[in-house]
Amino acid sequence: MVRLFPKKFIYLSIFLLAFSPLINIFLSNNLINTTEYYRSENPRISNGYLDIDISILPDIDYTKLNDSWYNPKIEMLIITPNNTDFINAVKPLMDWKNEKGVKTIILSNFSLYEGVDDAERIRNMIKWYYNRENIRWVLLAGDTENAQGDLIPIRKVYNPDVSRWGGGRTETVGGEEYKPTDFYYADLNGTWNSDGDGNWGESPTNPDNPDNPDNAYGLDEISWDPEVYVGRFPANNANELEIMVNKTLKYETNPNIGDWMNSMLLAGGISDYPSGSDPDGEYESRLTSYIIENFAKNEVNYTHLVEEGNNLTRTDLDNYFNDGFSTVLMVGHGLPTAYYRNPTTVGYRSSDASTSSNDHMPSLVYLDACSTSSYDFSDDSIGETLIKKEDGGAIGAIGGLRVTWYFTDDYDLEMLNRGNAKLFWKEFFVNKKFQQGRALYDSKIAYMNSDYYTKDFGSTELDFERKNILTYCLLGDPELDIYTDRPKAALNPFSESVYEGQLVSISIKDIDGKDVPYAKVHLRTSDGKYHTAYADDTGLANFRVPAQANELYNVTITGHNLIPSYFNFTALPDDNKPLLMGVECSPKNPKTSVITTFNIETHDNKSGIECVYVYLSKNNFTDYTYYGLSNSIKENKELFPINTEKLIPGKYSYFIITRDYANNTIIFQDSSFTLLIPTPLMNYISVISMITIIGVIGISGYITFYGLKKATRIEREI
Repeated sequence: MVRLFPKKFIYLSIFLLAFSPLINIFLSNNLINTTEYYRSENPRISNGYLDIDISILPDIDYTKLNDSWYNPKIEMLIITPNNTDFINAVKPLMDWKNEKGVKTIILSNFSLYEGVDDAERIRNMIKWYYNRENIRWVLLAGDTENAQGDLIPIRKVYNPDVSRWGGGRTETVGGEEYKPTDFYYADLNGTWNSDGDGNWGESPTNPDNPDNPDNAYGLDEISWDPEVYVGRFPANNANELEIMVNKTLKYETNPNIGDWMNSMLLAGGISDYPSGSDPDGEYESRLTSYIIENFAKNEVNYTHLVEEGNNLTRTDLDNYFNDGFSTVLMVGHGLPTAYYRNPTTVGYRSSDASTSSNDHMPSLVYLDACSTSSYDFSDDSIGETLIKKEDGGAIGAIGGLRVTWYFTDDYDLEMLNRGNAKLFWKEFFVNKKFQQGRALYDSKIAYMNSDYYTKDFGSTELDFERKNILTYCLLGDPELDIYTDRPKAALNPFSESVYEGQLVSISIKDIDGKDVPYAKVHLRTSDGKYHTAYADDTGLANFRVPAQANELYNVTITGHNLIPSYFNFTALPDDNKPLLMGVECSPKNPKTSVITTFNIETHDNKSGIECVYVYLSKNNFTDYTYYGLSNSIKENKELFPINTEKLIPGKYSYFIITRDYANNTIIFQDSSFTLLIPTPLMNYISVISMITIIGVIGISGYITFYGLKKATRIEREI
């Protein structure tokens, strides 16, 4: 039996059947995703039949790379009085700094800068270079003054700490209100005199009169975040300056190698004997023992002298000091010319320092005691005597310029003097900051970030806290690296070929294969190129050489416990074009509503990939758009995720351009490099709806026409 359909359905079927080729063509072109997935080890290289002008690609920007070689930033300032003899005395040190890659200049013209006095003019000069260069180190090459007047003045800040908190005590030297500090030249963001009253470095509070703070606006005039590391050679004349310069140069370039380099001397005195108010007493051996156990013993050998052990006599300390140690710590009471092993007995004097016989074995000496480094007051403090001692004494002296503070019952060794000293040696031994200026200033930051501060026990609003942070200053070269072992030569890290434009990655090790953290790798050429790469904490250093073939590079490597080591290499030409390892399109079924990403993997085994571009076209590149990514001079990526705009529907062809840092460029194309963006589903619905509407209208028209025709026939029959 055959089912019969009404005539109107037959006509609809005929109508839809008539439109079916159009529908099929539309669906076949828009619903099927023919996006190609391409990954090949041997992609096809363009035969060049496409007439594409690739010169529209931006040129390689070598500006930043070349600037880093031809115009390297200044890292260190040596500031002297405007005196030819002083300038000549420090030139050998400047030359050595530049040879090892710390770009250094000498400045003496601070009178050209604005300021109410020379101290402010010097600071403004440092700020000027800091804002324009890469200043990290500042060496003040001169005492505060001599018989002829100011040399390199020190800033005296308003800090009446002893009169406010000392219970009737007075400063050991100097006045009661104004205290000296070289921190002024390190903290470049503080206002230091925001209310203009001439009382520099004021606190935002006043414990004696809360309604009348030291600063008129209730602001702290110090930012407490030093921007540069500062040290000083307290020379009264060019001869004294030459002694300190020559001692520093010998220490770095031609040291007296021996076991002294791997040894530390610690002297722990007694600050207070047990009493009714302090039954445990203040035995500073707690601090020295803590430093040994937690920081030093795994790094160096040590000799520990303690007052309660009856081996901290003046004779013992003097004799041990003369044997030579890399580092020395003395903890107890002090005056400018004397370190006290107990409240009444001297353990070491300036006269001992002046006659010390540790020739060619100068120490980094940390004096955790009052006033022992007050170089601004006189020339015979222990710190100043040690740093000026020819050949021996100290290579660096850190000490208080005025009275310093401690708390009783400081069992965690976190407050004031003990906290400052503990964190200095932690920065030095644990955090590997062996450059003496860096260890000092970073330990100040660590102290202000310590639990003692964050739990609101410590505060830079308190005069005695401000004093302890400000008064400990460095006499010596802040950039100098202190030995903790016998230095060794470096292994040659250039055993493999180096190519023009290459991003070189090398590991700095000594001849025993031990990593050298924070080593300096300095490179230079005969035409004046000059570049320094700094290794990270694992000894890894990276640098990109200029895109110039057959260039000879001389290399100096320096670092902690390294003998200056010299190497060279020649940058070979790179005439190889990059490789294309594969392409992936994401998402695999792209739509107009999402961004399409081309994940392009490339490789270049010489200079390295500089950039990758994708060219897209719907009409065989009569018109096209392109997208690209580049490596920076410090990058060596080989995978480039390149995003397009949201693409309109259609079938696209594409090709890929890669370029290396030697400007070798290649085009990759392949028949499979196609991409189809389908028409959105709403477009289908719209078309089908239109067809349906047209069909309905047609059927309706037919029915209407048929009805009218039938009505006419009936009318005729009637």
